[in-house]
Amino acid sequence: MGSAAGVNLPPLVTGGAVNTDVSSASQQAQALADTASISLLGGLITAQEIKAVSTTTIDSNGVFHVSAGGSTVNNLVILGHVYNGSVPANMRINIPLLGYVVLNEQLANIGSSEATLTVNMLHVHVTTINILGLQVGTEVIVSNATSGMVNVFAPGIISGESYGTQVMGPLLASAPTAPESLPCFGTNGQVLTNSLASLNLPSILTSGTVTNTVESNLTISLSTGQNTSTVQGLNLLNGLVTASVMRAQVVAAVNNSNNYILNGSDSFAGISVAGHPEITDSVPYNTNVSLAGLGTLYLKRVIHNAPYPHFVEVRSLELVVTQNNSYNLPIGLDVIVGDTQIQIIPASNP
Repeated sequence: MGSAAGVNLPPLVTGGAVNTDVSSASQQAQALADTASISLLGGLITAQEIKAVSTTTIDSNGVFHVSAGGSTVNNLVILGHVYNGSVPANMRINIPLLGYVVLNEQLANIGSSEATLTVNMLHVHVTTINILGLQVGTEVIVSNATSGMVNVFAPGIISGESYGTQVMGPLLASAPTAPESLPCFGTNGQVLTNSLASLNLPSILTSGTVTNTVESNLTISLSTGQNTSTVQGLNLLNGLVTASVMRAQVVAAVNNSNNYILNGSDSFAGISVAGHPEITDSVPYNTNVSLAGLGTLYLKRVIHNAPYPHFVEVRSLELVVTQNNSYNLPIGLDVIVGDTQIQIIPASNP
Protein backbone atom coordinates (compact mmCIF):
# COMPACT_ATOMS: atom_id res chain seq x y z
CA MET A 1 0.00 0.00 0.00
CA GLY A 2 1.30 3.47 -0.87
CA SER A 3 0.29 7.09 -1.03
CA ALA A 4 1.49 10.28 -2.66
CA ALA A 5 0.60 13.93 -2.43
CA GLY A 6 -0.86 15.70 -5.43
CA VAL A 7 1.12 17.67 -8.01
CA ASN A 8 0.96 21.27 -9.16
CA LEU A 9 1.55 21.55 -12.93
CA PRO A 10 -1.02 24.07 -14.12
CA PRO A 11 -2.84 24.13 -16.45
CA LEU A 12 -2.21 20.41 -17.02
CA VAL A 13 -2.95 19.05 -13.54
CA THR A 14 -3.28 20.28 -9.97
CA GLY A 15 -4.08 18.30 -6.83
CA GLY A 16 -4.66 14.59 -7.11
CA ALA A 17 -3.55 12.87 -3.91
CA VAL A 18 -3.18 9.13 -4.66
CA ASN A 19 -3.56 5.95 -2.61
CA THR A 20 -2.58 2.61 -4.11
CA ASP A 21 -2.88 -1.00 -2.99
CA VAL A 22 -2.05 -4.44 -4.37
CA SER A 23 -2.94 -7.92 -3.18
CA SER A 24 -2.51 -11.48 -4.40
CA ALA A 25 -3.60 -14.99 -3.57
CA SER A 26 -3.27 -18.36 -5.25
CA GLN A 27 -6.15 -17.63 -7.66
CA GLN A 28 -6.40 -13.83 -7.70
CA ALA A 29 -4.28 -10.72 -8.21
CA GLN A 30 -5.68 -7.24 -7.71
CA ALA A 31 -4.44 -3.65 -7.97
CA LEU A 32 -6.15 -0.41 -6.95
CA ALA A 33 -5.38 3.27 -7.53
CA ASP A 34 -7.56 5.94 -5.92
CA THR A 35 -7.05 9.63 -6.80
CA ALA A 36 -8.81 12.44 -4.91
CA SER A 37 -9.45 16.15 -5.46
CA ILE A 38 -7.95 16.67 -8.90
CA SER A 39 -8.25 19.35 -11.57
CA LEU A 40 -7.11 18.89 -15.17
CA LEU A 41 -6.78 21.11 -18.23
CA GLY A 42 -7.28 24.36 -16.37
CA GLY A 43 -10.48 23.17 -14.75
CA LEU A 44 -12.13 21.64 -17.84
CA ILE A 45 -12.05 18.35 -15.89
CA THR A 46 -12.42 18.10 -12.11
CA ALA A 47 -13.20 15.22 -9.79
CA GLN A 48 -13.66 14.48 -6.13
CA GLU A 49 -12.50 10.88 -6.63
CA ILE A 50 -11.34 8.64 -9.49
CA LYS A 51 -10.77 5.00 -8.58
CA ALA A 52 -9.40 2.24 -10.80
CA VAL A 53 -9.55 -1.43 -9.83
CA SER A 54 -8.04 -4.26 -11.86
CA THR A 55 -8.57 -7.91 -10.92
CA THR A 56 -7.21 -11.04 -12.59
CA THR A 57 -8.34 -14.52 -11.54
CA ILE A 58 -7.82 -18.11 -12.59
CA ASP A 59 -10.58 -20.69 -12.14
CA SER A 60 -10.33 -24.38 -11.23
CA ASN A 61 -10.06 -25.28 -14.92
CA GLY A 62 -7.02 -23.05 -15.38
CA VAL A 63 -8.96 -20.42 -17.35
CA PHE A 64 -8.09 -16.75 -16.76
CA HIS A 65 -10.61 -13.98 -16.21
CA VAL A 66 -10.18 -10.21 -15.81
CA SER A 67 -12.47 -7.57 -14.32
CA ALA A 68 -12.56 -3.82 -13.75
CA GLY A 69 -15.33 -4.18 -11.17
CA GLY A 70 -15.13 -1.56 -8.45
CA SER A 71 -13.76 1.14 -10.76
CA THR A 72 -15.80 4.28 -10.08
CA VAL A 73 -15.84 8.07 -10.24
CA ASN A 74 -17.30 10.52 -7.74
CA ASN A 75 -18.40 13.97 -8.86
CA LEU A 76 -16.34 13.83 -12.05
CA VAL A 77 -17.15 16.94 -14.08
CA ILE A 78 -16.14 17.17 -17.74
CA LEU A 79 -17.17 20.34 -19.59
CA GLY A 80 -19.97 20.82 -17.08
CA HIS A 81 -21.36 17.29 -17.32
CA VAL A 82 -21.32 15.30 -14.06
CA TYR A 83 -20.47 11.58 -13.83
CA ASN A 84 -20.91 9.41 -10.73
CA GLY A 85 -20.48 5.70 -10.02
CA SER A 86 -19.42 3.27 -12.71
CA VAL A 87 -19.04 4.36 -16.33
CA PRO A 88 -19.02 2.23 -19.50
CA ALA A 89 -15.72 0.73 -20.55
CA ASN A 90 -13.66 2.77 -23.02
CA MET A 91 -16.09 5.70 -23.00
CA ARG A 92 -14.76 8.50 -25.22
CA ILE A 93 -15.64 12.17 -24.70
CA ASN A 94 -14.47 14.80 -27.19
CA ILE A 95 -13.06 18.08 -25.87
CA PRO A 96 -13.43 20.73 -28.59
CA LEU A 97 -10.25 22.54 -29.68
CA LEU A 98 -8.08 20.29 -27.52
CA GLY A 99 -8.56 16.53 -27.96
CA TYR A 100 -10.49 13.87 -26.11
CA VAL A 101 -10.67 11.88 -22.89
CA VAL A 102 -11.33 8.16 -22.41
CA LEU A 103 -13.05 7.01 -19.22
CA ASN A 104 -12.62 3.51 -17.81
CA GLU A 105 -10.08 2.58 -20.47
CA GLN A 106 -9.51 -1.19 -20.31
CA LEU A 107 -6.55 -2.90 -21.95
CA ALA A 108 -6.85 -6.66 -21.55
CA ASN A 109 -4.62 -9.53 -22.66
CA ILE A 110 -5.93 -13.02 -21.96
CA GLY A 111 -4.06 -16.11 -23.12
CA SER A 112 -3.71 -19.73 -22.16
CA SER A 113 -0.70 -19.14 -19.90
CA GLU A 114 -1.09 -15.54 -18.76
CA ALA A 115 -3.57 -12.70 -18.42
CA THR A 116 -3.30 -9.00 -17.64
CA LEU A 117 -5.70 -6.09 -17.34
CA THR A 118 -4.76 -2.42 -17.23
CA VAL A 119 -7.43 0.06 -16.18
CA ASN A 120 -6.82 3.74 -16.91
CA MET A 121 -9.83 5.33 -15.27
CA LEU A 122 -9.21 8.66 -17.01
CA HIS A 123 -6.94 9.12 -20.02
CA VAL A 124 -6.56 12.55 -21.63
CA HIS A 125 -5.22 12.94 -25.20
CA VAL A 126 -4.18 16.35 -26.54
CA THR A 127 -4.55 16.16 -30.34
CA THR A 128 -4.65 19.75 -31.57
CA ILE A 129 -3.07 23.16 -30.96
CA ASN A 130 -4.91 24.76 -28.03
CA ILE A 131 -5.23 27.95 -25.98
CA LEU A 132 -3.78 26.18 -22.93
CA GLY A 133 -0.44 25.89 -24.68
CA LEU A 134 -0.26 22.11 -24.20
CA GLN A 135 1.89 20.25 -26.70
CA VAL A 136 0.11 18.07 -29.24
CA GLY A 137 0.64 14.45 -28.25
CA THR A 138 0.48 15.14 -24.51
CA GLU A 139 -1.27 12.39 -22.54
CA VAL A 140 -2.39 12.35 -18.92
CA ILE A 141 -3.50 9.21 -17.09
CA VAL A 142 -5.30 9.43 -13.76
CA SER A 143 -5.74 6.29 -11.63
CA ASN A 144 -3.92 3.48 -13.40
CA ALA A 145 -4.24 -0.08 -12.06
CA THR A 146 -2.72 -3.20 -13.63
CA SER A 147 -3.09 -6.81 -12.47
CA GLY A 148 -1.89 -10.04 -14.01
CA MET A 149 -1.26 -13.73 -13.46
CA VAL A 150 1.06 -16.20 -15.13
CA ASN A 151 1.04 -19.99 -15.33
CA VAL A 152 4.64 -21.04 -15.77
CA PHE A 153 5.59 -24.69 -16.26
CA ALA A 154 8.49 -24.49 -13.85
CA PRO A 155 9.04 -25.10 -10.12
CA GLY A 156 8.50 -21.39 -9.48
CA ILE A 157 8.57 -17.85 -10.81
CA ILE A 158 11.63 -15.75 -10.01
CA SER A 159 10.52 -12.18 -9.38
CA GLY A 160 12.67 -9.23 -8.39
CA GLU A 161 14.37 -5.96 -9.20
CA SER A 162 17.53 -3.92 -8.81
CA TYR A 163 18.06 -0.17 -8.53
CA GLY A 164 20.87 2.21 -7.74
CA THR A 165 19.41 4.62 -5.19
CA GLN A 166 16.13 5.60 -3.63
CA VAL A 167 15.25 8.37 -1.18
CA MET A 168 12.08 8.09 0.89
CA GLY A 169 10.69 10.38 3.53
CA PRO A 170 9.18 13.76 4.27
CA LEU A 171 10.05 16.79 2.13
CA LEU A 172 12.77 14.95 0.17
CA ALA A 173 12.20 11.94 -2.09
CA SER A 174 13.47 10.39 -5.29
CA ALA A 175 12.29 7.41 -7.30
CA PRO A 176 14.55 4.38 -7.81
CA THR A 177 17.41 5.21 -10.19
CA ALA A 178 18.28 2.99 -13.19
CA PRO A 179 15.74 0.34 -12.10
CA GLU A 180 15.59 -3.07 -13.79
CA SER A 181 12.86 -5.66 -13.15
CA LEU A 182 12.57 -9.37 -13.85
CA PRO A 183 9.70 -10.31 -16.20
CA CYS A 184 7.44 -13.11 -14.99
CA PHE A 185 8.39 -15.44 -17.85
CA GLY A 186 12.08 -14.99 -17.11
CA THR A 187 14.86 -13.86 -19.43
CA ASN A 188 15.99 -17.28 -20.73
CA GLY A 189 19.33 -16.68 -19.08
CA GLN A 190 19.90 -13.33 -20.80
CA VAL A 191 21.08 -10.41 -18.66
CA LEU A 192 18.88 -7.30 -18.69
CA THR A 193 20.78 -4.12 -17.79
CA ASN A 194 19.92 -0.54 -16.89
CA SER A 195 22.70 1.94 -16.18
CA LEU A 196 23.54 5.61 -15.64
CA ALA A 197 26.90 7.22 -16.36
CA SER A 198 26.60 9.41 -13.25
CA LEU A 199 24.11 10.39 -10.58
CA ASN A 200 23.47 13.59 -8.64
CA LEU A 201 20.86 13.81 -5.90
CA PRO A 202 21.33 17.43 -4.70
CA SER A 203 22.24 17.83 -1.02
CA ILE A 204 22.36 14.03 -0.57
CA LEU A 205 24.79 12.16 -2.82
CA THR A 206 26.67 11.89 -6.07
CA SER A 207 28.12 8.86 -7.82
CA GLY A 208 29.78 7.65 -10.95
CA THR A 209 28.39 4.77 -12.98
CA VAL A 210 25.32 2.96 -11.64
CA THR A 211 24.59 -0.46 -13.20
CA ASN A 212 21.69 -2.78 -12.37
CA THR A 213 21.15 -6.23 -13.84
CA VAL A 214 18.58 -9.00 -13.63
CA GLU A 215 18.42 -12.45 -15.17
CA SER A 216 16.48 -15.67 -14.69
CA ASN A 217 15.93 -19.00 -16.38
CA LEU A 218 12.77 -21.07 -15.93
CA THR A 219 12.74 -24.71 -16.98
CA ILE A 220 10.51 -27.67 -16.16
CA SER A 221 12.89 -28.94 -13.49
CA LEU A 222 14.64 -25.79 -12.22
CA SER A 223 14.03 -22.07 -11.77
CA THR A 224 17.06 -19.82 -11.20
CA GLY A 225 17.74 -16.10 -10.97
CA GLN A 226 20.49 -13.59 -10.24
CA ASN A 227 20.25 -9.81 -9.77
CA THR A 228 22.98 -7.25 -9.09
CA SER A 229 23.36 -3.56 -8.30
CA THR A 230 26.74 -1.85 -8.69
CA VAL A 231 27.44 1.75 -7.68
CA GLN A 232 30.82 3.35 -8.40
CA GLY A 233 32.34 6.52 -7.00
CA LEU A 234 29.82 7.07 -4.20
CA ASN A 235 30.00 10.32 -2.24
CA LEU A 236 27.29 10.61 0.43
CA LEU A 237 26.71 13.90 2.25
CA ASN A 238 29.80 15.68 0.98
CA GLY A 239 32.32 13.04 2.01
CA LEU A 240 30.64 11.57 5.08
CA VAL A 241 30.67 8.21 3.29
CA THR A 242 32.69 7.46 0.16
CA ALA A 243 33.30 4.24 -1.76
CA SER A 244 35.04 3.35 -5.00
CA VAL A 245 32.72 0.41 -5.69
CA MET A 246 29.72 -1.17 -3.94
CA ARG A 247 28.22 -4.33 -5.46
CA ALA A 248 25.13 -6.08 -4.13
CA GLN A 249 24.03 -9.47 -5.47
CA VAL A 250 21.21 -11.94 -4.85
CA VAL A 251 20.83 -15.45 -6.25
CA ALA A 252 17.88 -17.80 -6.09
CA ALA A 253 16.89 -21.28 -7.22
CA VAL A 254 14.12 -23.81 -6.66
CA ASN A 255 13.70 -27.32 -8.08
CA ASN A 256 10.81 -29.77 -8.39
CA SER A 257 11.52 -31.13 -4.91
CA ASN A 258 10.94 -27.65 -3.45
CA ASN A 259 14.58 -27.27 -2.46
CA TYR A 260 15.30 -23.54 -2.23
CA ILE A 261 18.46 -21.48 -2.54
CA LEU A 262 18.26 -17.80 -1.53
CA ASN A 263 21.53 -15.99 -0.95
CA GLY A 264 22.50 -12.34 -0.68
CA SER A 265 26.04 -10.99 -0.82
CA ASP A 266 27.79 -7.64 -0.97
CA SER A 267 31.30 -6.34 -1.58
CA PHE A 268 32.99 -2.97 -1.10
CA ALA A 269 36.15 -1.39 -2.47
CA GLY A 270 37.53 1.77 -0.92
CA ILE A 271 34.79 2.33 1.66
CA SER A 272 35.34 5.18 4.13
CA VAL A 273 33.07 6.60 6.84
CA ALA A 274 34.22 9.87 8.41
CA GLY A 275 35.03 9.40 12.10
CA HIS A 276 34.85 5.60 11.87
CA PRO A 277 38.22 4.16 10.87
CA GLU A 278 37.00 0.70 11.94
CA ILE A 279 34.81 0.58 8.79
CA THR A 280 36.78 -1.15 6.04
CA ASP A 281 35.99 -3.11 2.90
CA SER A 282 35.66 -6.28 4.99
CA VAL A 283 32.99 -4.82 7.29
CA PRO A 284 30.65 -7.64 8.46
CA TYR A 285 27.19 -8.08 7.02
CA ASN A 286 24.35 -6.17 8.71
CA THR A 287 26.70 -3.67 10.33
CA ASN A 288 25.03 -0.57 11.74
CA VAL A 289 26.90 2.58 12.73
CA SER A 290 25.53 5.32 14.94
CA LEU A 291 26.35 8.69 13.37
CA ALA A 292 26.32 11.41 16.00
CA GLY A 293 23.89 14.21 15.24
CA LEU A 294 22.42 12.41 12.24
CA GLY A 295 21.11 8.86 12.57
CA THR A 296 22.00 5.26 11.74
CA LEU A 297 24.08 3.97 8.85
CA TYR A 298 23.55 0.35 7.73
CA LEU A 299 26.19 -1.43 5.64
CA LYS A 300 25.88 -4.68 3.66
CA ARG A 301 22.32 -5.05 4.90
CA VAL A 302 20.71 -8.41 4.04
CA ILE A 303 16.96 -8.88 4.60
CA HIS A 304 15.30 -12.30 4.46
CA ASN A 305 11.62 -13.31 4.23
CA ALA A 306 10.18 -9.81 4.52
CA PRO A 307 7.63 -8.92 3.34
CA TYR A 308 7.30 -12.31 1.57
CA PRO A 309 8.42 -15.88 2.21
CA HIS A 310 11.25 -17.05 -0.08
CA PHE A 311 12.58 -13.49 -0.37
CA VAL A 312 16.02 -11.92 -0.01
CA GLU A 313 17.10 -8.29 -0.40
CA VAL A 314 20.55 -6.73 -0.21
CA ARG A 315 21.16 -3.03 0.42
CA SER A 316 24.80 -1.99 0.11
CA LEU A 317 24.16 1.12 2.19
CA GLU A 318 21.20 2.61 3.99
CA LEU A 319 21.05 5.84 5.98
CA VAL A 320 18.10 6.54 8.29
CA VAL A 321 17.95 10.08 9.67
CA THR A 322 16.72 10.11 13.29
CA GLN A 323 18.06 13.42 14.66
CA ASN A 324 18.10 17.10 13.83
CA ASN A 325 21.28 17.63 11.85
CA SER A 326 23.62 20.11 10.21
CA TYR A 327 22.73 18.75 6.76
CA ASN A 328 19.14 20.03 7.14
CA LEU A 329 17.80 16.58 6.30
CA PRO A 330 14.33 15.85 7.71
CA ILE A 331 13.94 13.29 10.47
CA GLY A 332 12.58 10.07 8.98
CA LEU A 333 14.50 10.35 5.72
CA ASP A 334 15.63 6.94 4.39
CA VAL A 335 18.42 6.82 1.79
CA ILE A 336 19.14 3.47 0.11
CA VAL A 337 22.16 2.88 -2.14
CA GLY A 338 22.66 -0.31 -4.17
CA ASP A 339 19.51 -2.40 -3.76
CA THR A 340 18.78 -5.77 -5.31
CA GLN A 341 16.12 -8.29 -4.39
CA ILE A 342 14.56 -11.59 -5.45
CA GLN A 343 11.39 -13.44 -4.52
CA ILE A 344 10.60 -17.04 -5.44
CA ILE A 345 6.90 -17.59 -6.09
CA PRO A 346 6.20 -21.34 -5.85
CA ALA A 347 4.39 -23.07 -8.69
CA SER A 348 1.38 -23.58 -6.39
CA ASN A 349 0.80 -19.78 -6.64
CA PRO A 350 0.33 -19.18 -10.40
